[in-house]
Amino acid sequence: MGKHMNTAVCMFPNEMQIHQQLAVLVVCCSLATGQISSRYIFIQEPMPWAKGREYCQSHFVDLAVLSTEKEYFALLSAIPMNNASFWLGLHKESSGWKWTNGEQLRLTHWYNYNHEGHCVSLEAMFEEDDKLLARSCNEQHSFVCQGPVSPQSVSVDFVNIDHMKLSWNISALMQTTSHYYNVTICGFICEMLSYPYNNSSSLMSISISNLSAATEYFIYVSAVVIHLDQETSRKWILQANPTMLKAKTVTSNKTHIIFFIVLDLFSLVLMVSSFWYIYQVVKKKSTERVGGRLSAGSAIVELIPHRIGLEKLENVIF
Repeated sequence: MGKHMNTAVCMFPNEMQIHQQLAVLVVCCSLATGQISSRYIFIQEPMPWAKGREYCQSHFVDLAVLSTEKEYFALLSAIPMNNASFWLGLHKESSGWKWTNGEQLRLTHWYNYNHEGHCVSLEAMFEEDDKLLARSCNEQHSFVCQGPVSPQSVSVDFVNIDHMKLSWNISALMQTTSHYYNVTICGFICEMLSYPYNNSSSLMSISISNLSAATEYFIYVSAVVIHLDQETSRKWILQANPTMLKAKTVTSNKTHIIFFIVLDLFSLVLMVSSFWYIYQVVKKKSTERVGGRLSAGSAIVELIPHRIGLEKLENVIF
């Protein structure tokens, strides 16, 4: 995958913790005016279901898709008003209820299930959590647009001294949308790189280079969609909340070599010191032995003249 050449770099002290790095990420890597970071955008102007979807596709990604319970309740908590009906990206096909990304409906939060309606709204005025209602697609209601979706998780496929390879699965919704990914990697500095998604594959793989050996990095991956408003010529930049992971590059071979050289030198010094100690001990012992023999010889030499004198005296007498 290619990457845009423009980068954003921010310096921060080495001792900062992850929450400080996140703050740097927000300050240094924020986009220009027109950025929308919310995943769900509520449009108050009433439209039929098809018109609402067309608007969402022109300005955002699509009508809101709620694949999981977590997404459903996240949308409920974000509703700006409690007296409206909002179209969702859920409609009825011959095979059953499907979201606009092709996924089957797995939620069961029907307020009132009926067979007449072919499009689904979320009824904010209902007090219970079951707020899905099938309606005629020609009715005019407010609607919820879907922003870009960052990967749920990112895998580290390969790590070397100065580079690593990452990959992640792309949701069905994002596979049909022109977008790119901002990848911000923070070590001693934060650097943001952009990688375009230019095919319909369900897997994205990238390679990040020019890293430092034996360094821990915090990496943030965000999906980004850009739309140009035809009426105002204003560029809208939609960036999803980032997915974060942590990875560490391996130790340099040079570091290993230096370590073993130092270890060998230390072993050599110990060996030489041991030999020197043994030499000094042996030398001392040898000196003590030689000194003992010299003392005995001196005693013999001192006795010999007396003996010679006695022999001469005996010769004289006899």
